[in-house]
Amino acid sequence: MNEPPTLVARDARIDLLGRPLLGRLNVESHASRLALLGDWSALFRLLSGEAQLASGNLELCGEQLPLGVQQGKLGVMRLDPQLPPAFSGEQLLASSAELAGLSRRAAARAAFGALDRLGLLELASRRLGHLALAERRCLLIAHAITTEPALLCLEEPLRSLDGNGAELVVSVIERALPGRRLLVALADAPADPLLARADQRLRLTAGVVAVESADAPPLTRVTATICRNYQAFAQALQARGLDAQATHEAGLLGALTSQQAGPAWRYVVALPNGSTAALLDAVLETDAGLLELE
Repeated sequence: MNEPPTLVARDARIDLLGRPLLGRLNVESHASRLALLGDWSALFRLLSGEAQLASGNLELCGEQLPLGVQQGKLGVMRLDPQLPPAFSGEQLLASSAELAGLSRRAAARAAFGALDRLGLLELASRRLGHLALAERRCLLIAHAITTEPALLCLEEPLRSLDGNGAELVVSVIERALPGRRLLVALADAPADPLLARADQRLRLTAGVVAVESADAPPLTRVTATICRNYQAFAQALQARGLDAQATHEAGLLGALTSQQAGPAWRYVVALPNGSTAALLDAVLETDAGLLELE
């Protein structure tokens, strides 16, 4: 615990072109292998410099974003970015290492070293346009470690892969991990080997982060938007043993309702058995004015 958290956010808001992608994100995790479930694309847009941190604080392994990426302290693999098809694998890695601030000679050494360490030397001279999807993903992982980062951040590395392709990518990730931590966004595939090896799972639903246990029964999460008696509604849910958290939109929805109806509040509610009966009972009991249930 003396080391900085793998991920920490305090009222973090991520914007794209002045519009919020994710607002009031609050989370802290010290997990060495952290799995992110749900839509975390806003975080990876921030990592790549495409989006901006508009307010609050967000750090990975003690590094500010996206400065930690620019300084090579955080390694990032985005999901299938456009790559120059005529480049060889070694050219791609060496060029990106130069952009990270390495001299041409040091960048060439870093590129060869990353390929060698990950068992990818056969991709060094091959053109990117001729590679299979799994091979391109492996090169992007090699790209992410050329600057020897403390944390490897991967955006859905196994999406659309199965069989030998998935096995290849997982083996490359495992070779890349010694001496560094892993933050990986994943789809909801129960058999995902990276999910099974994670130390902690964080699910993001409508801006709310919840820790998910590997042993817990599956939960159905819904968003409920109400326009009256929101405090009584939340208490009625709690009395029924339901976990409900206000989303970042909760206090911002008044414009969607009339002054007579009152301000709208939105909650993420976890339903252990998938049934909305207890939630609807709480609505009726408190006259909460249910506007929307997703």
